[in-house]
Amino acid sequence: YYLALFTDNRLWYVASCEAAFRYGEDLDSRALTTTLEFKVTPTLTFSIGPQLQVDTYGAQWVGSLADPTATETYGSRYLFAHMDQTTLAADIRMDWIISPTLSVQLYMQPLISSGRYSGFKSLARPRTYQFANYGENGSTITPQSSPAGGIISYELDPDGAGPATPVEIGNPDFNIISLRGNAVLRWEYLPGSVLYLVWTQSRSDYEPVGDIEFGRSMNHLFEVRPDNIFMLKLSYWLGM
Repeated sequence: YYLALFTDNRLWYVASCEAAFRYGEDLDSRALTTTLEFKVTPTLTFSIGPQLQVDTYGAQWVGSLADPTATETYGSRYLFAHMDQTTLAADIRMDWIISPTLSVQLYMQPLISSGRYSGFKSLARPRTYQFANYGENGSTITPQSSPAGGIISYELDPDGAGPATPVEIGNPDFNIISLRGNAVLRWEYLPGSVLYLVWTQSRSDYEPVGDIEFGRSMNHLFEVRPDNIFMLKLSYWLGM
């Protein structure tokens, strides 16, 4: 399902809203995107486009473990889990035509994405969507906590007191933050001859946390050391 609403783009401001919903056996996805564009002057435009996407995966891949007792899956256990993922992002843009020969463009995209895993399970038979859930039918799953109380790993035992050896996996929960931005100055210093000055900055970080906390994540994002790239391009037109 998809719905899009737009205002009249001839006005000094333009607003749009788009919503998308998708449902399936393994994935439910809901996305909402809004855009506000302001034509401050005929030569200066500013826009911001917040985005929210919520995805629910019924069987997200976690990893594989060697286990000789897993005869149905050829000596390996293929681990999956239910995963709830939330992503917040925004596209921020400014276009400024200072003169017919000089212009500036700015773009920035902050992003926060978190994923929480639950309901760990292993594939029951090849080429099927059937799973053996840990914690059922004699199998066990035991979370291991840190001194602060957060889950750092899980001990998985597919058959309890049976012959299979328990294994420990790290907590796959995640919280990813990133910021990408660039600024471009274009100057046509002579007819057909152009100078480009580009500045690109990116920063990102990862935490093993499955919750989204907007304020904490944004504060941490601006504390991360950025990577800066500066580029200069110069072209000169030889008139005939």
